[in-house]
Amino acid sequence: MTATAESNINGSVFVREFCRGTLPELLTGKGMSGGDAHSVAVDVIRRARMLAALPTDYFDVLVTPFLEEVSQHRPLSAPSWLRAAVVVAVRNSRLEDFHALGGPLRAADIAAITEAATDPLALLLKEPGTPVSNNTLAGLDVMYPRAWACLAALSDLMASDGDTERAYSIPQAPLPDLPGSHEKIHAEQATSVKPLVAGQGVVASGVDRRFDQALLAMMQQVKDGNAVVVPLSALSRLSRNSDKQLRVLDFLLAHGTTVLTTNYLLSPDIVGVRTRPLVKPDSYELRRTMKQLRGLGPTHAGWIKALRKQW
Repeated sequence: MTATAESNINGSVFVREFCRGTLPELLTGKGMSGGDAHSVAVDVIRRARMLAALPTDYFDVLVTPFLEEVSQHRPLSAPSWLRAAVVVAVRNSRLEDFHALGGPLRAADIAAITEAATDPLALLLKEPGTPVSNNTLAGLDVMYPRAWACLAALSDLMASDGDTERAYSIPQAPLPDLPGSHEKIHAEQATSVKPLVAGQGVVASGVDRRFDQALLAMMQQVKDGNAVVVPLSALSRLSRNSDKQLRVLDFLLAHGTTVLTTNYLLSPDIVGVRTRPLVKPDSYELRRTMKQLRGLGPTHAGWIKALRKQW
């Protein structure tokens, strides 16, 4: 990155006012140390730079997994793609570590932070993007071709007028295997979540690149052919780390599994989305939101009806 580009970014409203002013103040006001607040701000700046450097068509696919979870994020006047971009740049930063693992940040604090970040990030994204060395948000289309093709088809479907389902062709690629032993982590059991299947009942940071025992159990079931459908409140339940999220989705699709979220249908040959307005995902009571068939396409609704017989 050139010195001019570096100067322009550092002088932006997003960096100057939000990341070096508003964000640290909000974090320290909730009990975080100055050092921890600074580390979060640095990570947010890094992620925003990476996001701004991406081509528009790539950007659109990358933020698609998070469109359903921002359906009620404030400010409601902001376009959904921008609110999803805030999730990628801000919500999915190290901020998650200080929310998921016992605080001190609560859901209301996260909501205040993402709302405050929206307008400043919009200004940053309007500027011409500059290359970023070691952009970990780039290249995911090559690493996880099945997941990318699926999300690209979903992105196109969501941009269409009124369609709820669409067939697509999944690319051929080597069959991915389970994560190695060096990638495993043991997470505490959740007490407030009522999971439908393994993979949703533990407490772990959503940005941790490692795989907890519940997620690994779900992936093992899929590999063994014992799980043809995986219901989730939202794709962020797989991970808030985009690399890991697409890696798991690619694994599921490669093994012929269909993923159902509150609003999305993701299978190896068809994608679907609920007609707007989308239903707000509920990670604590998935059955309640999954029972809402309004606005679902026929394939998606059929899967949900089949699942309900097993609940």
